[in-house]
Amino acid sequence: MTQAIEEFGPDLTEAIPETFDVCDDCGTPTIQLSSHTCPDPDTVDDPTRADLDARINNDPYPAQETVLVIQTTGQRSYAYHETDHDENPLCPVDHDGLTQLARTEAQSQRYAPCQFCHRIRRANEEVTGQ
Repeated sequence: MTQAIEEFGPDLTEAIPETFDVCDDCGTPTIQLSSHTCPDPDTVDDPTRADLDARINNDPYPAQETVLVIQTTGQRSYAYHETDHDENPLCPVDHDGLTQLARTEAQSQRYAPCQFCHRIRRANEEVTGQ
């Protein structure tokens, strides 16, 4: 069972693997023991620019906080990831090329918040009251 860290709530390095699995085929985070089927790429669209802009405009977190982005030369990522107290991503994003930016800089480069990171952060805030 995961133990709370006094200043930061649950130890996410233990809590995430204890609670979530990541689909090997599509990367979708799932709650352990839940049923899961991968999205059909023919029926699931990438978010529209309007969807991403709405996520940016509704991001409730401080503008100067550090977030992480994947900057690649090929297919462009569209999400930025929240960080824990060690500057690691909150969600189980698996990528070596993460770059730190201020939230406003990531938003100005048209990155939008990672929805999974926001869910983890909100859950952590509910546990810690912070």
